[in-house]
Amino acid sequence: MTEIIAIVNQKGGVGKTTTAINVSACLASAGRKTLLMDADQQGSSTISLGLNKQQLDTTFFDFIMTDDPLDQMVKETMISGFHVLPANDDLIGVDHKIFSLPEREILLRRRMNQKLAALEREGYDFIIIDSPPNLDILTINIMSAADRIIIPTKPDYLSMDGLAKFIETYKRILATTNTKLSILGVLITMNLANCKLSREASQDLRRVFGSLVFENVIPQNIRLAEAPGHSLPILLYDRASAGAASYLAVTQEILNRLKPKK
Repeated sequence: MTEIIAIVNQKGGVGKTTTAINVSACLASAGRKTLLMDADQQGSSTISLGLNKQQLDTTFFDFIMTDDPLDQMVKETMISGFHVLPANDDLIGVDHKIFSLPEREILLRRRMNQKLAALEREGYDFIIIDSPPNLDILTINIMSAADRIIIPTKPDYLSMDGLAKFIETYKRILATTNTKLSILGVLITMNLANCKLSREASQDLRRVFGSLVFENVIPQNIRLAEAPGHSLPILLYDRASAGAASYLAVTQEILNRLKPKK
């Protein structure tokens, strides 16, 4: 079975794209065939993996709005088993197009079911979805299609306030369009280990959300910031960096959380 994990937070600037790219790369490097879906109108995952948004024949927009097969849309990356479904400016205004359609909140889930069934023999172990930084009909579709969500958040009090509001959104989705959706974890990103504010906010996050918060955190790391400019995930840009080590550790923690309980 394909595990569909959305990287979501209605607040921007919390490391969604960095997490989506690098968790996908780490999963693929661990032998799990992984598809990263770029569902953000800015196409940040697409750009960060070296694809030219202006030269794309098919994108996530075509995936959600047409019956075209998935295998004709995906692009390979430099890591074996790591594919990307790119995005470009076609996604701008997609909410208005979706809004007029029947069952608009679950359009993406129906496309997933339809197109993944056709890929059963060569299917993906994981689909990771990089979500837009807002709460609109597209984000509702993403959460309605996912099995689980990962919520990246910075360890500061504005981000914590945004996280609390997002949890309310999650509860509404759980009660309506996706009763099986679960939170795989809250991921602390851009952590400054020597900063009192980061330490206190991280402690508050763990006090409020308990074991939902991943044990491993993502540091504020210059190599992570540089990697997209070289069109590479951190594993290929600088595997010895603290950023690479942290995403490898988080990915192992994800795999451990997904293991069936004995």
